[in-house]
Amino acid sequence: MSDRFTPLPPSFLFGVATADHQCEAYDSRYPDIRDVWEHRRALTVRGQATDFWNRYAEDIALAKSLGCRAFRFSIAWSRVEPEPGQFSEEAFAHYRQVIETIKLHGMEPIVTLHHFTHPIHVEARGGLIAPEFPAIFANYVTEVAKRLGHLARYWISFNEPSQLIYGYIKPWWERAYFMPPGLDRGATIADQMTAIQKLMRNLFVSHTRARHILKQFNSDAQVGANPMLLGLPLWLQRLVDRNVTNLRRPEDMISQGKRFTERTLLEKGKVDVVIATLTVTPERQKQVAFSEAYYQAGQFLLVKSTSSIQQAENLGQKAVAVVKSTTAESTVNYLLPTANLKVVENYADALQALDYEQVSAILADDTILLGIIEQHPGQYRLVGKNGERLTEENYGAAVVKGDRALLNAVDIAVRQFKESGAWEASYSRYFPNQPVPNLPKIGRRSTLADISAGASSSTTIAQALPLAKPGTPLRRIKDRGYLIVAVKDNVPGFGYCDPNTGEFSGLEIDLARAVAKQIFGDPSKVKFVAVSSQERLLVLRSLTRIFDPIFKIFSVLSTSLTSNWWHLGMAGQLPTFLCPEECVGQQDFVGFDYYWGISNLRLNRIQQLMDAAFGRFGNAPVSAGLLYDMLKFHAKLFPDQEILIIENGCVDVADKVVNREDYIRQHLQQVQRARQDGVNVVGYVSWCITSNREWGLKFGPDSDFGLYHIDLDTDQELKRRPTPAATLYRDIIKQGGV
Repeated sequence: MSDRFTPLPPSFLFGVATADHQCEAYDSRYPDIRDVWEHRRALTVRGQATDFWNRYAEDIALAKSLGCRAFRFSIAWSRVEPEPGQFSEEAFAHYRQVIETIKLHGMEPIVTLHHFTHPIHVEARGGLIAPEFPAIFANYVTEVAKRLGHLARYWISFNEPSQLIYGYIKPWWERAYFMPPGLDRGATIADQMTAIQKLMRNLFVSHTRARHILKQFNSDAQVGANPMLLGLPLWLQRLVDRNVTNLRRPEDMISQGKRFTERTLLEKGKVDVVIATLTVTPERQKQVAFSEAYYQAGQFLLVKSTSSIQQAENLGQKAVAVVKSTTAESTVNYLLPTANLKVVENYADALQALDYEQVSAILADDTILLGIIEQHPGQYRLVGKNGERLTEENYGAAVVKGDRALLNAVDIAVRQFKESGAWEASYSRYFPNQPVPNLPKIGRRSTLADISAGASSSTTIAQALPLAKPGTPLRRIKDRGYLIVAVKDNVPGFGYCDPNTGEFSGLEIDLARAVAKQIFGDPSKVKFVAVSSQERLLVLRSLTRIFDPIFKIFSVLSTSLTSNWWHLGMAGQLPTFLCPEECVGQQDFVGFDYYWGISNLRLNRIQQLMDAAFGRFGNAPVSAGLLYDMLKFHAKLFPDQEILIIENGCVDVADKVVNREDYIRQHLQQVQRARQDGVNVVGYVSWCITSNREWGLKFGPDSDFGLYHIDLDTDQELKRRPTPAATLYRDIIKQGGV
């Protein structure tokens, strides 16, 4: 392959993009379903975001300074239709001004109608899978088209329709729905796959109606969508696509879903559930499935009452003890970078080191430290930062991956334990001298009812037991007749075993009994196994975990869910129960998003590829050559249509070694190569013009795609600062290519 390519033509649409939820400031008058989702799940909320609502002119001017010819943004449906059928002229006037500002700078507006979010009132009426949704969406689009349709040529109906399915299905290796709305607790595989069928059909029908409406008001309107391409080698993607093109009946799709939501070979560890002050972390989520949060802990320093240390900053270079295999061990260098670290085996050793003045403090969760204080009144106290905990960490109950019925049973028990008042009563009993904290938030989990009026706790295990197939953990538990739970025996107030009586007590013990009651109707049907911090995951897992990468590859490649179903539908290759005949070919350009990919020799990296699809970008695999393959494939699938790359971009560093500048350079080289080889690719839109709030993720290098950097967490002025990638992109646009 030559390193030199013909420059792209002056008409080529180099562009940048934003999205309403990720960039516009939150307004309590117009919350969308993502606002509810992020707040209830204790995720990072958008807050001011980049304040694009007020500073759109500044960002549009930055795009112009780069030489861009296109600027993509999205309309916040919740702003323009705050109540069903009531439309805001003020909001429409604002978006009219955004479009006119883009055009004034000589750029082409690309307007997205639905960018992953919609009003709460739409979800309350059944959301994207409701029979009425196409009519609801058409009404919204009609009002948009009346006011703005004549002002813009390029329109996108649904952003990444291929990703919207993850609001209705959970792969076996993920504990929760990746995005809203989620289904009701206890939803079966059939429920999930049926919802996805409704979703796909509704998206095709809604898109088709939107296209017809927009063309009524602007005959030159170019309407499409931008599914996100998974990034598999082309030959492999073709095999995956056969999973959807060969479907004959809806029931066939449900059968496929089992491969995606059930682990083929379930583990059999020494215990059924771990409820042992176990913090939910991304690393642990790769190994086990967690329930929703039952306690929000936080790390403090424990010091002697007579200690001179009043704040964490006072520790300086003094010695601090942490227990091996706890979250404190992984955070101490970040929280206390100058401290002298001493790692010990257990909390008894840590306390002894503190008493003998071998260390000046113990870093641990407040759950652990409060129990020590209760046992030794007046001898110790907690130290934080400005009186507050140093971290916030959710505790969850852990079960093996792959058995959704068992996870549902535990989740239901946790929810009922919290909502029934048993949680508060238990905490007050074991910590009588401490104020009762707020109930822990749900964590990364959602149901349809959570987003609307709030879910009741009437669901029972009777809904889950029919799913307890022979050989599954829940079935083994039921047949055995009692539950085996790993707990702590040395954490007073949470998990403690009286050395004289052998009786277990604590909030986590009460929760374990609640799980037993949920499964058997009898809280006494539980056996406790005491574990150390190091043993908590080991007792749950078996040697079958070594097959996880193989199972994940099988799950990804053997279902229609990871196929290129949107474009296949537009090409008329889907069964009509997913894409009706009247929806075939209803697009004016081929749009797609491409970020990450794996080569033929790196199929073992499917796990990292799927992780990236679920918002974990730090180790996302980069394969620029696949973009060329995808352009060639779609040019053959739609030989008479223009192709627009609607999104392509990179975090600070992906794949451990690829920075944003190299990423852009490599991918635009493939665009030039494809164009030179006859592919009618007419546009490339870089995601994103500035740093943004990336769907509830903590802001940092692994979630920042901005050409212009904004320190979203600390800079109240939200100053836009150019990155080296912005300079590179400007040079590429000026030169017409790499």
